[in-house]
Amino acid sequence: MTTLLNVHRVKYQCSCGSFKSLCYLYFCRHCLKIKCKDCVILEVDCRFCPSCYEHLQSHEAITRKNRCQSCFSCPCCDHTLVTRATNTTATMPVSLNTTLDSASTAASGIDPDDSISSTNASGLQTPSKKVYYLACSVCRWSTRDIRLVDQPTLNSWKAQDNIHEGRFNELLQHYKQIATREKQERDRKRYSTVKLRTGIPTPTTSRSSSDKYGLLAPLTRRGIRTGGILKTPSLNDSSTTTNPTPKSSDPITEIEPLDENFFLNNSYDFNKLTTITQRLNSVEIQPSTIDRLYPLAKHFTSKQSKRCKECDHNVLKPEPSPKLIKFKLHQMALFFIPEIRIWHHPTWSINDNNPCVVSIVNQLDEQTTLKLYTLDEIREENTDKDLIARINQLDEYILTSQLTLPLNKDRSIRLHAHVEPNETDTKMDDEFRQSDSKELVLYRKFAKIAIRCFLKIKSSDVKTILGAFIVEHRVVGISPIVSTPTPTSSNPITQDVRHIILIDFGSINEPALPLHSSLA
Repeated sequence: MTTLLNVHRVKYQCSCGSFKSLCYLYFCRHCLKIKCKDCVILEVDCRFCPSCYEHLQSHEAITRKNRCQSCFSCPCCDHTLVTRATNTTATMPVSLNTTLDSASTAASGIDPDDSISSTNASGLQTPSKKVYYLACSVCRWSTRDIRLVDQPTLNSWKAQDNIHEGRFNELLQHYKQIATREKQERDRKRYSTVKLRTGIPTPTTSRSSSDKYGLLAPLTRRGIRTGGILKTPSLNDSSTTTNPTPKSSDPITEIEPLDENFFLNNSYDFNKLTTITQRLNSVEIQPSTIDRLYPLAKHFTSKQSKRCKECDHNVLKPEPSPKLIKFKLHQMALFFIPEIRIWHHPTWSINDNNPCVVSIVNQLDEQTTLKLYTLDEIREENTDKDLIARINQLDEYILTSQLTLPLNKDRSIRLHAHVEPNETDTKMDDEFRQSDSKELVLYRKFAKIAIRCFLKIKSSDVKTILGAFIVEHRVVGISPIVSTPTPTSSNPITQDVRHIILIDFGSINEPALPLHSSLA
């Protein structure tokens, strides 16, 4: 149990050659290979606000710059701001009947404002109006700290004005035009050698064969105007329709040095300065002091599906609704490949075979059979050239110890399904226990077993103990869909797959990992 959270200790080799923990890998049931995050293609299924779950299409989210118009984040701590309501007293206009005579007011020495307030407080009903402001429940920041006016309605806060917006739009349009002209130049070079047909089709020729899509006539006319070659505007051509080149920015050649006594001056309050994170959150404004912070519109998040690069099939497909956390397709490697963990290792000795114990858990809902191989046994078989090449590279550059297993001729190990056991399963587990090799299998309980292995350190200069072995098991895949199904062909396919397991037993100076209570 001490290695329960140390998922980095046991790693599986992906089809691309990298080693990852099992919880970070996927398993494609079409090509029957392990896939990591670098072997899959990300596809955005939906974009939504994580606060109010507003779901938008991709083009609408891009128009809004991937920000929600109803929810805001705190500019200080980045938590979600809460809308709070309060009542405010509206100033009632004084009518002619309630207004005092100016002459009598002046004679009595009463201020007109005091008279109005006292009249409203004494006799007239003052109307109240509900207004709203934003507040953070974590750091207690609110829009009133920056003297932002309370809004009369919900979701009526506008985005902060950006003084550089005109400059940004000008540069954006300029570079869009450059990108368009560069694309036209690439197309011109690609199709510069394409010539139009010189002969005009005769009435005897079939129109369907010579001009299938009705494009010959307009292309012929264009070829006559351009001299027989399709031409597109070049980057060197003078552009009369584009906007003039925007004014270049003035570079800063000299920066005023900081005064040496700046930090010694106690008149400046550094607590009012914003942090780098707070400035970059508002990259358009980049406020330097906290009194210029403004509520940040909430960023949209997305649900992504992952597709195998090799066979172009999905390995992860979430539900399209942002409120659902289920998956339509969830092919994590943890659900198809046995999970291996470290149970015990002794205090390391360089000259001896160090006995270790690892556990294997079957995550499938059906019974499975495992076969364990050492690296030398795979070399002796000499059947899979690709696997042998990967083993040799691993043994030469990474491994610091040689792992051996006390195997007999029948190297098969049967594992129970990962389900809640009943009486039949208990009897089957007893049968499996009787057929186990006593030297290899030390512990068995339904879908979980513990096996013994030995590690011999290669040299005395080793600092980290790394060992590896091969696991073979059978998986049920999905065959490609055929156009004309035959009685002999079936959709599910079964195949034996092999995985290279790399185990990091820790530093050579690490104390012994205590033996599990069931094995003590």
